[in-house]
Amino acid sequence: MIRIILADDEPIIIKGLRKLIDWESFGMEIVGQAYDGLELMQLIEELSPELVISDISMPHRTGIDIIKEIKQRAMPVHVIFISAYQEFSYARDAVAFGAIDYLVKPVVKQQLESVLDKAISLISEHHEEQKRKGKLQLLERKSRHEELQEALIQLTDGNLSASAKILLDKDAQLSGPFYSVLIVAVESLKDETDRWTEKEKKLIEFAIGNVLQEVIIDSGIGYVFMKRDQHVIVVSHVESEEPLLLADDLKEKIETFLKLKVSIALSNAASELIELEAAYREAEHAMEMKYFLGLNRVLSYTPPERPHSFDKELYDLQWGVIRAMTAKGWPQVQNALTVWLEMIKNETYSDRTLAVSTCFSSVSFIIQELSKSGVNLSERALDKRELQQQMASFETFERMSCDIISTFEMTYKEMDNDSGNKDKMILARIKQYIDEHYSEEITLESMASMAFMNPYYFSSFFKKHTKQNFKQYVTEVRMKHATDMLSLTDLMVYEIAEKVGYNNARHFSDMFKKMYGKLPNDYRQETKKNL
Repeated sequence: MIRIILADDEPIIIKGLRKLIDWESFGMEIVGQAYDGLELMQLIEELSPELVISDISMPHRTGIDIIKEIKQRAMPVHVIFISAYQEFSYARDAVAFGAIDYLVKPVVKQQLESVLDKAISLISEHHEEQKRKGKLQLLERKSRHEELQEALIQLTDGNLSASAKILLDKDAQLSGPFYSVLIVAVESLKDETDRWTEKEKKLIEFAIGNVLQEVIIDSGIGYVFMKRDQHVIVVSHVESEEPLLLADDLKEKIETFLKLKVSIALSNAASELIELEAAYREAEHAMEMKYFLGLNRVLSYTPPERPHSFDKELYDLQWGVIRAMTAKGWPQVQNALTVWLEMIKNETYSDRTLAVSTCFSSVSFIIQELSKSGVNLSERALDKRELQQQMASFETFERMSCDIISTFEMTYKEMDNDSGNKDKMILARIKQYIDEHYSEEITLESMASMAFMNPYYFSSFFKKHTKQNFKQYVTEVRMKHATDMLSLTDLMVYEIAEKVGYNNARHFSDMFKKMYGKLPNDYRQETKKNL
């Protein structure tokens, strides 16, 4: 609706204008009325109308005074004047200052309607012009921001072009005297067997981008860009502690508003923009340290220590594990494993690739020596390819260590132990638990723990004895109970989804259709037809 203010020092004129036409049919709404020039100007400031219909001659301030001020202040207000006198000088001044028209009292309905049509056309044109200007300004800002992002990517890659350097040198948000690079990485889901979908990744990227936009770009302290699927931040600062305080603030905001766990890595401060290539590498190295320090934290760069040989210590500890496996109780084996893994962590600290490769070669050596000694080992323990892939998949050294210890615990229990009957008992207990707790969260890890196995071994164990993988079995149990509820109850689909362990009704429907070839409601209707 177009907002209108009526103004005249004679109340009867305002009353007559209100009744003269159907304002709503013109898409107009009278939001105020004034009886002198001062009151009119006050209402214009308070109510922000798009159109004013005013007597040209009023107490305190004339209509000409009002339209002059509107023009001087560039206010988006159009004016139509009315007057009891058809004076040429008034009409001339009114038009000169931008009035739409000048009507003589008594105002004729047809004349007013004609002028209003003209006003609507002018206001529409103004709106469209403002939209075009807004879009152009947005495109200009977006284009400039994209140019700056590309320049920063070039800078952190070490191949800054001359034009990009000029752009960065002129940018007010990178005024220095110090510059730092921060990298934001979202932690994966708690259950490592799950992964974010591509759609979820895009939504998360967008949501975090909004937080960073508000904190970094809108506040004028730096820029944000995507590089290698991570948000990279370049900030300009004065005090050395500012980037660390910023990282803590960002982490808290992302966790509070988005309920996401993130790690944020930051470089040392650089004194020149050209040094941001090295600063980016420092932030990358700091991010890699979460493998050793743990997830969901702020990580400051520290220079890596120079590597040195630890072959002798590693060899001795490996044989300590072998001796414990073949001659001692499990507590002694566990202690030997813990000491051996802690030594590897300390000696490979800051180098994830070295840590994984060292653990793999060390485990392979222990298994090889156990096999040479006549110990009967499982096929999984002897499958080096799967072992290497499994070790490389863990996000932290701690998680890899726990899996290695669990694997050796299972191997220890298997040694010289006929587990045929025991396997059947374990499987029966697992199936009973699933059938009784299908409405709850059931994970591979929790079931493996119940069976005193590591997740990877439990997965192989379950498939070996049931001829299907664990996740498929759980899904079948849940879907069987879902079909019973669809056939025998009037529960809504989302209620059934919750009762069989699905928090998302859409996901439940997709899984149901995948198994039965039809959606839950279709299955229910077809079942009722056959009764």
